[in-house]
Amino acid sequence: MALQAFRKIGGVALVTGAASGMGRATAQTLARAGCHLVLTDRNEAGLETTIKEGGIDRGKCLTSVLDVRDDGAAEELVGSIPKKLGRLDFAVNCAGILGPDRTFVEEPLEYIDQDPTPKVLSINLRAQLVFNRAQVQAMLLPKDPLHSFLAEDPALSKEAREQRQAHAQRAKGAIVNFASVSSYRSFPGAHGSYTISKHGIKGLTRVMATMYGPQGIRTNAVAPGPILTPLTNAWPGFEDAGAYLPLRRVGQPQDVADLVAFLCSEESSFINGEIVAIDGGMLA
Repeated sequence: MALQAFRKIGGVALVTGAASGMGRATAQTLARAGCHLVLTDRNEAGLETTIKEGGIDRGKCLTSVLDVRDDGAAEELVGSIPKKLGRLDFAVNCAGILGPDRTFVEEPLEYIDQDPTPKVLSINLRAQLVFNRAQVQAMLLPKDPLHSFLAEDPALSKEAREQRQAHAQRAKGAIVNFASVSSYRSFPGAHGSYTISKHGIKGLTRVMATMYGPQGIRTNAVAPGPILTPLTNAWPGFEDAGAYLPLRRVGQPQDVADLVAFLCSEESSFINGEIVAIDGGMLA
């Protein structure tokens, strides 16, 4: 696991969509990395399973059951984190849906971005925009540098320690959005609104990176390819899709969670505005 390859992170991390799949694996990985967690999802039972199966210390974990489409609830949740825990250091926006199994012109417009149906653009893009805006405001509040980012490892050279000390003083936080290989291209038979929403995440991530990088907040996105989750596991023959990838396997949620943890860590301190594909070579 990535967490064996770098120091514990610590700090406070918010994870949306934490009740299953990649969000669950990310929450559990960040817990092992020493983060105090704030987990949110619509699925309360799923959040409890994430905590129980991950052996997460309930004393270092808050949960919130909400619909990410509720702007007020999203802003209230993020704004409450510094008040309750003193800071917000990392935000991982995993929540998202795939969309209807129909061609783009057959998708009802009300499904794409209107109430009361599940809205692809509203969940996958607009909600992420709302969360990103609230997250930077919370991260920019006054706080001490994370001890783990100070890199006091005596094995480092004096120059390296001084450089990391300087980085730590400037670092205010890291946001990791969830894009997709569909952020790069449209695939035959792909859901149209889903592909459009994930291209939007690519743009959102780059806007955030350029606007808030100067203030010490890094924003990146992961772009998963075929990952075996409860959703994809329901598709007959999904695991066989790995035979068409250069690595000859589909990915696991833990693969993505390890990348997210790296993007939150000081080891990635010069990575900002990137959409990092994790796809077994699918886009190669």
